[in-house]
Amino acid sequence: MKIARRLLTAVSALALVMTSPGFAGPAHAEPVQVKPLSVRSVAPMGAEAAALTAKARGGQARSALAARPDRPARTQAARSFYELQLNLCNSGKAGCYAGGQSIYEGGDLIYYLAPDLVTLNEICSVDLPNYLQPSLAEAWPNDWTYSVFYPALDKPTGNPITCTNGGTYGNAVLGRVPAALWQGANGWVGEYTTQDSGNEVRTFACAYAVGDHLSCATHLSANSEPIALTQCQALMFSAVPYIRSQEGLSGKTVVGGDFNLEYDTSDPENAQNCVPSGNTRKGDGDVQHVIFSNDFTFVSRSLYGLTYTDHDGMLIRLTKP
Repeated sequence: MKIARRLLTAVSALALVMTSPGFAGPAHAEPVQVKPLSVRSVAPMGAEAAALTAKARGGQARSALAARPDRPARTQAARSFYELQLNLCNSGKAGCYAGGQSIYEGGDLIYYLAPDLVTLNEICSVDLPNYLQPSLAEAWPNDWTYSVFYPALDKPTGNPITCTNGGTYGNAVLGRVPAALWQGANGWVGEYTTQDSGNEVRTFACAYAVGDHLSCATHLSANSEPIALTQCQALMFSAVPYIRSQEGLSGKTVVGGDFNLEYDTSDPENAQNCVPSGNTRKGDGDVQHVIFSNDFTFVSRSLYGLTYTDHDGMLIRLTKP
């Protein structure tokens, strides 16, 4: 897709989202303004990735995490597709902040689990090139990796929220595509129309690995479950269908994040209420969820307790169409 065309369509996104063919959301789902953003695409790095991660650690060895038992069997030809959801609490301003150690712990988990996709919350823009993307590239040295980051915004100023490490604070999608299948990647990002009374403007980031998969990451309102549900429905019933229509994509979609919603059928703010028909949700038993289109097949879920953040890592194993 030409950049000029993508910029032009972004201008009219607000009006088009709710009228896109095939839209079938709840009557109260709000439109969301969606705009294109460049993706950081990295060619196969070979041994360079390991050198970068070692440099970031100051020469110290990786944390001794248990490698996934089936990792050696995973090749480029395998149809398995693993999604890892991580909230790494690295702004430096929350009580769960651990001096940046969560990024090393999260990057090490990425390396050992070798997922195809990682959805990331509460990270800083510098964390991706410094450690997280090289960790995925080290796990897949012969494949392309990509990432798209979008900051949360400070409501009074409209500027990106900053981290104590000098980066900006927000959400990211990080993924890999086998070299033989790589056709580039397009980024899409946006802010929710409905926000809570706090100073943080909640946002989302999405990336389309052309011909392979669409993925989005988001972190929803922590102050109001009704607003978190409204934001979730805006993403799933408005933004995602719009992006798919612009990319000419059906299916092959995975959305992960900290929704600040639980799965509870007795609660009107049930996380299941933002799952469109034709999709499946899996959660961590708390507030993190992954929603995927039903052309993926669910295999299993694993949780990984992490020391330097207040959320488990959640791995969703799928098979890919």
